[in-house]
Amino acid sequence: MTFFKIVISDLHLADRQTVLDGFGDRQQSALEGLLSTTANQGFAEDVELIINGDCFDFLALPPYKTDEVIDSSTALEKLEKMIVAHKPFFTALRRFAEHPGRHVTFISGNHDVELGFAEVRERIHEAIGASKGIDFCLSQSYRPLPDVLIEHGHQHDFWNAVQGLWDEKGEPIAVRPATIQLPLGTQYFQQAAYPMSTQYPYFDHFEPSMDLMRQIAMLCLLNPLLVQETAELSMKMLSYKREAAAGANKDGGVQALFEEAMQDFLAFSQDMVMRRPGWQSLPEGEQAEAGQLMQFFRLRESLEWPLAEALAEICIPGPYAMAEDVARGMHTVLANNPAVRYAIAGHTHMMRNDRPKDGTQVYLNTATWTSRYALPARDELTPQLIEWLRQPDWSDVPLRDVTQMVFALIEAEEGNPSHASLCAWEGGMDGHYRILT
Repeated sequence: MTFFKIVISDLHLADRQTVLDGFGDRQQSALEGLLSTTANQGFAEDVELIINGDCFDFLALPPYKTDEVIDSSTALEKLEKMIVAHKPFFTALRRFAEHPGRHVTFISGNHDVELGFAEVRERIHEAIGASKGIDFCLSQSYRPLPDVLIEHGHQHDFWNAVQGLWDEKGEPIAVRPATIQLPLGTQYFQQAAYPMSTQYPYFDHFEPSMDLMRQIAMLCLLNPLLVQETAELSMKMLSYKREAAAGANKDGGVQALFEEAMQDFLAFSQDMVMRRPGWQSLPEGEQAEAGQLMQFFRLRESLEWPLAEALAEICIPGPYAMAEDVARGMHTVLANNPAVRYAIAGHTHMMRNDRPKDGTQVYLNTATWTSRYALPARDELTPQLIEWLRQPDWSDVPLRDVTQMVFALIEAEEGNPSHASLCAWEGGMDGHYRILT
């Protein structure tokens, strides 16, 4: 028998009202095209669609609580909004699962840790309406084939790793938990970063992704008051009392504001690290710290340049710590599991194809289906674009669209090694897929 596994991640369905909803008509049309093609019996005898985390964006929707946990009733309240807003999505999954030999499996991510609630899983199953072919992986990782391991990847990211959901072996601690501990990144978003994310949504959609230091540098130029507000909200999350430094020097200018804000966020990071003394995966060695320090001084210097030149410097692509953390973690997974040929993750929103061990093992990252826009180059930073960056209209985005509907396509004959490729769906219902090199 021939098995095909289709792995997608990071769809980010919300209520279609917030700018944080990542699944629009374009994504829906592409999904229907992909599922229609692979539901055809001529495609393969057995096809499994694996949605590898952050399918549902519970983080994008209020209510937000400050007690660091989520409960099932709050999760269900948010889920209902997604079901109402995205009925075609659930219908498409039902039609796919109704075909013989077709299955759908959900894996949880940091934006949908709520899949850990049995009540949430039951409601999703009900909303899809299929009598069979809908499953949920309750473990941290999923092994659909002997030589394939899939996980969302957030457990290798300090800020978004979940505590109390899985044991040391990655198995669920409880099948019906009353509450779930929210990752530190979720808490930070809900209590401090929400205004930044909703007013400047492009930060979550830049390709390649932009780290927090560069985001703060840009906002020091475009909206210094928001930098101060975010710093003040962050300081309220500390385990001790500390006033925000950002904005304390009223006459210090942009450079001073940047220095002060970075002092605040360094204090915030250090306090969060102290809350998780058992964390072993933080990559900050001397080399990483030196790189961060060099970036800080370079950005601080650029803030005194003419505005367009300063923004061009800030928008130069640089290392993205989250992507490197997840890659490092997935490489370790491969090293610890010699029988695994392919380890597949999402979470970072950045595509990746690494081949450690001379290519005998492969780490793939399926990026995201949400809209992605290229970082503006120096010659693109016109006065009009700069004004848009200052006050973005998300209904009319002038940035270069580089969105791709990426998925991993895994093929295996029973008893033989698997073969996996990163692919992209191009077009909508009548589109096609191509293998990415």
